[in-house]
Amino acid sequence: MAGLSLYFEDGHDDLDDFGFDDYATDCDGIRITAFLDAGQDNLTPLGRLEKYAFSDNTFNRQIVARGLLDVLREFSDNENDFISVMETIARMSEDGEPTVRSELMEQVPNIAMFLHESRPNFPAAFSRYLVPIVVRYLTDPNNQVRKTSQAALLVLLEQGLISKADMETKVCPVLLDLTEPSSDDDYKIEAVAIMCKVVTMLSKDTVEHVLLPRFCDLCSDARLFQVRKVCAGNFGEFCTIVGQEATEKLLMPKFFNLCSDSLWGIRKACAECFMTVSNSTSPEVRRSKLSPLFINLISDQSRWVRQAAFQSLGRFISTFANPSSTGLHFREDGALPEVPRCTSD
Repeated sequence: MAGLSLYFEDGHDDLDDFGFDDYATDCDGIRITAFLDAGQDNLTPLGRLEKYAFSDNTFNRQIVARGLLDVLREFSDNENDFISVMETIARMSEDGEPTVRSELMEQVPNIAMFLHESRPNFPAAFSRYLVPIVVRYLTDPNNQVRKTSQAALLVLLEQGLISKADMETKVCPVLLDLTEPSSDDDYKIEAVAIMCKVVTMLSKDTVEHVLLPRFCDLCSDARLFQVRKVCAGNFGEFCTIVGQEATEKLLMPKFFNLCSDSLWGIRKACAECFMTVSNSTSPEVRRSKLSPLFINLISDQSRWVRQAAFQSLGRFISTFANPSSTGLHFREDGALPEVPRCTSD
C-alpha cells in the first residue's frame, strides 16, 4: 500500500513502477479511497479528494469516480463535508473524459441507495445533485455514457428512488425532446426504447397526458422502422396502463397500422402482444375489430408472423371468456389465476 500514495501524485504515469499493471483499471483488492490518506502533502482529506478528482491524470479521476460511494461513507457524518462531496460529484460529472463520466454514472444507483438509507434529506439531495446528472447523460455524445445512464435510470425507477415530480419535470421532457421528428436517429431510437421501459413504472396519469401523444406519433414513424418495431413490441404495456377508453380512442388506429406494416418483424411483434391489447378493449371491439385483424395475422405471408399468431391464439381466445363464469382469467403476463365465480342461476 505504500506505493499507492506515490502513484496518486500527479506526474507518475508509469504503473509498472508501482505495481499497478496487474490491476489495470479493475483495482480489485485495493482500497480505492486510499488516496484520501495522508501522504507527502499537507492537504485535508477533502482537499486531497479535490486534488485527485480534477487531476490531469485520467486514471486518477477514474479511481475517484469509482470510489465515490466509499468517499460518501467517510464524509456522511458531517453535513458540510457531505455537501462538499456532493458538489464535487456534480463538478466531476462535467469531466471531458467519457470513461470518467461512465464510471461516475455506474456508481449513481449505489450512491442513491446509500443516501436513501442513511440521509434524512435524501429526496432533496438526490433531486438536486444526482437526477440532473442522469438526465444530462441521456443526451451525452458518448454512446457508452448514454447506455450507462439509461441503465442507471431504470434501476433508480425500479427501486422507487426518483420522485414523480422529477420524472415529469426532468426525465420525461428530455425523452420528449429526444423523440422529436428532427432528433438524431440514434438518440431517437434509444429514447423510444427507454420511454417504453419507463412507462410501466409511471402513473396512469403521467403516461396518458405526458407520453401517450408522443407514443402515438412514434407508432407512425415512416422513416425509422426501428422506432415502429420498439413501439409494436411495447404496445401492450401502453394499453394496459392507459386503460380501455384511451386504448380504443387513440391506440387502436395505430395498432391496425402496425399490424399491416410492410416489415414482418413489426407484424410479428403485434401478434405477440395481441392478448394484452385485447384485454384492454371492450367485448364489442374485441369481436368486431380485433378478431378480423387477428385472422389477417394468422394468415400472414410470413411464416414467422403466422407462428407468433398461432402461439398467441389460445391467449387471445381466452379474452372472450367471462371470468365470472369460467373462474379463470389470463393476466397480462400470461398467468392463469382463479377468480371468484358467479354463483347466481
